[in-house]
Amino acid sequence: MFSRTVTLTALLALSGLGLAASTASAQAIYFGVETDAETLGYTGCYNSATYLPSATFVSSVADPAGATLTSPYYGSMFADVGASAEAQQPVLHAQAISHTHSINATSGFSGSAPYGYGYAHSFDRVTVKSGSLPKGTPVTIVFGNQVDLNAWSYTGLYDGYIDMSLQIGVGTAHSRWSASYLYGVTASQAPQITVQTTVGSQFSIDGKLRAQAKTFYVDGRTFGGDIHADATARIVVLDIPAGVTLESFSGMVYPVVPAN
Repeated sequence: MFSRTVTLTALLALSGLGLAASTASAQAIYFGVETDAETLGYTGCYNSATYLPSATFVSSVADPAGATLTSPYYGSMFADVGASAEAQQPVLHAQAISHTHSINATSGFSGSAPYGYGYAHSFDRVTVKSGSLPKGTPVTIVFGNQVDLNAWSYTGLYDGYIDMSLQIGVGTAHSRWSASYLYGVTASQAPQITVQTTVGSQFSIDGKLRAQAKTFYVDGRTFGGDIHADATARIVVLDIPAGVTLESFSGMVYPVVPAN
């Protein structure tokens, strides 16, 4: 279905593990990455998933060959799906593709809708630093939840979405695009999170990007469909006080991109 890799960013923070006993403690996991690429719908589809704690990059690809499905009474249809994902602080990329078309099918043809699903997730923890402000000084930091739709196209019998959720400390931002041949197209975007914190404090950054693409075989006299969902999400700093910096546990840098 596709050959190029994808680039995405997602972030999640896990709290430190408590003491197991008075003389022993568990090692806290403060950063990591996770990806999942799933395909389903016909023989040969498969999944690829990886979770790497204390890591800064991971990728997954599921790209089975297309298949012809034949009914002894209702003819043949062709299906092809694919999915991929990459996670790296602070960039996530997810892609999903699904395609079906009739070879010589009739309206009685039936079968489970084939689909692709890509998921990218990254998590981190940061410390608020300053060489000029004393510890405990209140500061306000604004983060951007930027999502670029590299491909978002659909035709025929389709259903899918692109979904990005960002949590920073207790603040959340959620952006979602969905498309369905039955229910229409929707879009909802939350582009930023404002964090009220202090110099010396720590907080978590958690991002998850999902893309799903599904097509159907037949509905009435309409056969097949095509949908391509491909997005890149970036976690950036839109506004931070002069003299204040963020030091991440992962060692990755969250770029400062002033809002227009």
